[in-house]
Amino acid sequence: MSLYGMYNTEYSRLRFSGLVSGVDTGYMIEQLMYIEKMKVDKVEQDKQILEWKRDMYRDVTNKLRAFSDKYFNLLKPETNFRSLSAFNLFNISSSNEKAVTAVAGSAAESKVYTIQVHSLASGAKIEGTSNITRNIIASEAVEDFQLVGRKINVTLDGVTKTIELKDYSDIHHMIEDINASLSKAFGAGKVEVSNSGGRVEFNVLLNGSTLMLADGTSFSGDLKKLGFMPEDNTSNRISLASGLESIKDNFKNTLAIDNPEENVVFTINDVVIDVGKSYKNATLRDVMNAINNSDAGVRIQYDSLNDKFTLTSTVEGAASSITFVDTHEENGLLKALGIVDGTYTQGTDAEFTLNGVEGMKRSSNQFTIDGVRFSLNEISEEEVTIEIKNDIDAVVENIKGLVEDYNKILDEINGLIHQKKNRDYRPLTKEQKDAMSEKEIELWEEKAKEGLLSNDNILFNILNEMRKALFDKVEGVSISVFDIGISTGAYYERGKLTLDEAKLKSALMNNFDEVVKLFTTKPEDSGVNTVNDREKVVQNYNQSGITQRIYDILQKNIRTTRDSSGKKGILLEKAGIVGDASEFNNLIVDEIKAKDSMIQKMLEIMYQKEEAYYRKFTAMEKMLSQMESQSVWLMQQLGLG
Repeated sequence: MSLYGMYNTEYSRLRFSGLVSGVDTGYMIEQLMYIEKMKVDKVEQDKQILEWKRDMYRDVTNKLRAFSDKYFNLLKPETNFRSLSAFNLFNISSSNEKAVTAVAGSAAESKVYTIQVHSLASGAKIEGTSNITRNIIASEAVEDFQLVGRKINVTLDGVTKTIELKDYSDIHHMIEDINASLSKAFGAGKVEVSNSGGRVEFNVLLNGSTLMLADGTSFSGDLKKLGFMPEDNTSNRISLASGLESIKDNFKNTLAIDNPEENVVFTINDVVIDVGKSYKNATLRDVMNAINNSDAGVRIQYDSLNDKFTLTSTVEGAASSITFVDTHEENGLLKALGIVDGTYTQGTDAEFTLNGVEGMKRSSNQFTIDGVRFSLNEISEEEVTIEIKNDIDAVVENIKGLVEDYNKILDEINGLIHQKKNRDYRPLTKEQKDAMSEKEIELWEEKAKEGLLSNDNILFNILNEMRKALFDKVEGVSISVFDIGISTGAYYERGKLTLDEAKLKSALMNNFDEVVKLFTTKPEDSGVNTVNDREKVVQNYNQSGITQRIYDILQKNIRTTRDSSGKKGILLEKAGIVGDASEFNNLIVDEIKAKDSMIQKMLEIMYQKEEAYYRKFTAMEKMLSQMESQSVWLMQQLGLG
């Protein structure tokens, strides 16, 4: 709501006027106040124009920021024209991508490499012993064979079957019946129950299969009837989600725990790894996460098929190694996991022959030579040919995109500074908007916004400086933009660029280094703040390539950081941008605040004047009322009433 609208709401009164005189004093006062309203409307219109200008400046700023981010951003090397990366685009082919691939960096050159891989780099590795989980065997012998009504759930590789128990004469009778039920449930030759000195033992006959047992009725105790105690292992695979204390006896190498309340702590590669949880609460998953997230430079994995853990160095090469100190001298956690007794393999270097140079070694399968990053994937029986060629077409497309987007910026700003102002259209007042449809308001405001930035000095200077930056000679470079096919169009296009792609391609093929220098050359003092040294500013400008110049011009106008004078970019100082401190601290915002203050004062004066008018008319009504009363009294005294 406008401030004047607030005035109407706040200061309006329900008044009954003209009761004696019959004069519509409200209407008369409204007409008397009309000139005051016009003054407020004029300031509100001026404020609206400032807000429109602010938004137009911000729109230009955002377009310039997008242009700068696309073509001058170090994080986007393929289009960063301030560096060699935008020009060092390559087509790379490998005669055997399964064995060797390559990626060309900014320092690479067109070249053919031959490489033969003799061995791959690997990290040190400890392959733990297999089947670290204790067999599924009851700790006590079966005493009661009257088991009718009891059931056990047997889960084999995710499939659960319920085995119903019966009354048996002895253990042999029971085992024979359970085996028959298991064969019927899963098929013969998969799971077998045997008698181990009077105790029940479940064996998986298939490699890589997982078996789990559980009570089969709603009340517990089914497995207990078969001699299984709560601490007994009921799976042929170790549980990664159970607390270490609860599964310490489930390992073939029983885990020794002196104090269940102590944190699990061990050392790998001289790095102390504290799991951060006690043996009572820590799970194997917690242990694995602690190892993998530590600075020990190793990763641990669990292979459920073979029921084993593997510890692998994340660092490749012959120098990589794995050392450790367990949680317990004899029966520690790493011993239980099969690491202590596992098979240790020393890390190895990659060995290859490159361009005829034999016996080359690297500690990693990825390495960089002459700006080319090679990736060795497998041993090759024959030489692999890696061919790297400059992708001239891709560079042409990059420059073409730069020119096209530059022209869009040019059109945008030219459209603003050369647009004629339509003086017949001012911002609408509240009363005018109330009398119009939304579409009529939209069309009117489009006209009212025309030419608001006509001949704007800031925008004019940006265009002028960018045009100059393109065509001024770059010191130390033998060619200009004209020599690479870039020129301006007709005069009425106001500096719009045209690109001769054939001429550009020829320049890149025949004079590549000079083309790169034309765009990317940096001044000798590029890292020095020379903003207050006019001579240095001119020198740096002359030594800068054309894209470095344009980048500097853009930064001068859209920079969000402050210079040595405490100023941000010119456009930000003028109108700010959303999301930055300048959004609420800029010249136009200050002008808008001044308009708000002026409107507030004018409204207060309007209120005072309106009250004064009402007081005068109220006094007149009072006098007329008194006169009427006196007239009635006089008529009554004269007997005329």
